[in-house]
Amino acid sequence: MPEVEEIILQVGEGYGFAFQRGRNDLALFAALGSALTEIQAFEVGIEGYLKVLSEKDAQGKHTSGKNPDRFYSQTLGMLIKQFKKHLPDSGIAPLLKNVREKRNYLVHTILRVYGWPLMSDEDYIHAIKEIEGIRALIESAGIEVSRYLADRSLLKLIGVSIDHKTGKITRIV
Repeated sequence: MPEVEEIILQVGEGYGFAFQRGRNDLALFAALGSALTEIQAFEVGIEGYLKVLSEKDAQGKHTSGKNPDRFYSQTLGMLIKQFKKHLPDSGIAPLLKNVREKRNYLVHTILRVYGWPLMSDEDYIHAIKEIEGIRALIESAGIEVSRYLADRSLLKLIGVSIDHKTGKITRIV
């Protein structure tokens, strides 16, 4: 196990967080945090699509519509199940299943697979590369879902991609 050190992470002007693990853990946890943030963004996107699609379905019907906030506390699996009910075909189903499986792997399994906290430098490198691959897949899945909805005229959307190195924004849909 690597030597434990204290690394002060400065946040804003007046707060320093004392991270008391090794640099490898800092890199691993940053990668995990980035991937989990991407998962949260994907979930929020699906929630938003569900709200709009549900309202669209309720228009013209003699129903009062259900509370759009009901999606907020659902798991990703439940969100995907609800989302698929609004789709005309199963073209995006494999992608949604893959995102759910990758999310569950990151949350429940990946650290055990690599034997954390008893990882070698090589294990950290492989784990971080795998996490980054999953993060990129989930980011692209969000774009693909937007494209799918736009292509089928289910929603009028503008999808964008942001290059995290340059900050360049590219319109996708």
